[in-house]
Amino acid sequence: MRSLMKPALAILLCLFFRTGRLAAQEIDCDVKITNKEALTAQAREALADFLPQVTQYINSYRWTREDLANLKIKCTIDISFQGSPRDNHYSVQAFIGSQRPIYKLERNTAVVRILDDGWEFDYVRSQPFIHNESRYDPLLSVLDFYMYLILGYDFETYKAGDGTPYFQKALDIANLSRAGVGWDNPSPAVYSRGQLIDELMNVKFHDFRDALFRYHFRGLDLLHKDEARARKNIFAALDKIGKLQEKINVRSLVLRTFFDAKYQEIAEVFLKDPDREIFARLSKIDPAHQTKYEEASQRPR
Repeated sequence: MRSLMKPALAILLCLFFRTGRLAAQEIDCDVKITNKEALTAQAREALADFLPQVTQYINSYRWTREDLANLKIKCTIDISFQGSPRDNHYSVQAFIGSQRPIYKLERNTAVVRILDDGWEFDYVRSQPFIHNESRYDPLLSVLDFYMYLILGYDFETYKAGDGTPYFQKALDIANLSRAGVGWDNPSPAVYSRGQLIDELMNVKFHDFRDALFRYHFRGLDLLHKDEARARKNIFAALDKIGKLQEKINVRSLVLRTFFDAKYQEIAEVFLKDPDREIFARLSKIDPAHQTKYEEASQRPR
């Protein structure tokens, strides 16, 4: 982005994003619980303190060592209870999402959007939550994992590689937890936390992390100033991801979750593109969402 701007503006933006990184490294998480009616009255009563405990555990812990201001990473965890097969034991589905601002556009972009449908844990009312990343806990280890995953993704959108310390923490938690439910699955078509973080930390996916940075920092963050150049950079990032998929030639959870989070935004970004074939090219890169791109191609420019 720096080569596109006058030196003074480049310095100003560097200062903005440096400050933003210092100020956005902690978590402001909106925790929700739903579908409690699927539980017995006794199981619901046992969850009376669950929501405030989880919220406090996430939002009161210092996940980084940085000197932070008041800006925080916005995220959501929506926990949907599916059942309670025995006392104090719960099976849930959880949606985990995070977002970050797009520079000067006064709107946010989704960064993480994950549906985790393989989570089981024990919860005893009023039992204190103790943060200990060296001990596996079916409830707290999953919360820790996703907080570090969110931090890692957020950092990567500003500079490729800057999320590594947080991804490493998530990987350490996954390695400690492999025997638990939802961490490893035999089928690549089934979501697993272990596969996701394994891919993110695998050198084979270096191009994805570079593309993640380029899509956000050199693409979305440039839209306010030069839409044509921003779209060009965004497409280059997407094309890089498409070529990576061709190269590895296996189902990738990281790439799937990226496009699941971004396909609607991608379609909107390219509505003003003068290239009438752009949506056909996007469909080749992201065939899972071809219908959305075909619909977008029919909309007026």
